[in-house]
Amino acid sequence: MIAQIPGASMVWMESIANPTLVVADVPTIVAAAKAHGVISVVDATFATPVRQRPLELGADIVLHSVTKAISGHSDLLLGAVVCKSKEHATAIDAYRHDRGATPGSLEAYLALRGLRTLSIRVDKSEANAMELAKRLSTHTKVKRVYYPGLEGDSQFEVARKVLPKGAGAMVSFEIDAAPSEVDKMLGQPAGVPMTLCRFSVGIENVEDIWADLKRVLG
Repeated sequence: MIAQIPGASMVWMESIANPTLVVADVPTIVAAAKAHGVISVVDATFATPVRQRPLELGADIVLHSVTKAISGHSDLLLGAVVCKSKEHATAIDAYRHDRGATPGSLEAYLALRGLRTLSIRVDKSEANAMELAKRLSTHTKVKRVYYPGLEGDSQFEVARKVLPKGAGAMVSFEIDAAPSEVDKMLGQPAGVPMTLCRFSVGIENVEDIWADLKRVLG
């Protein structure tokens, strides 16, 4: 859909990348893109609008999977595109108009319902994620934890720059085990360890989540 913008060359980035949670230095990438006349597109699904607004960091277009944190109830399939310029918005709107797939009233209602509680849900799930990241980092069965909000994480400094309000609710970690001891993941991208686990932390009582993790890790 975005590729239909006439004459557009684009650079795409995830503000927090899946699955190892590498944080994009959005302002630096955007500046380099602009210097070459390239449109910058940021997928900010993991950050959510509560933790990052890439348009304010100079990006041209922002994407969100509304299905995930914004909805928050696992009952909606929807995406959102936010444009800085009217020209880009008009081109995308025309593409959607001509090809359909416009959200209905139920989808709009479910998205609005999720938005009403987004801030408080992000606060709670992020607090849980931080606590779990700290506990996982000291667990004897965990080799490495990936969480940009955790001091000492390789992404901590860039996260402080582009995610000053918080690093979100995604946590990844590597189990200290041979690949044969975990489920084999077919089609996993190169460079991703087979012992890597990634999960989206919810708003449940953190002790309940931790109890489940400890039971699985042994």
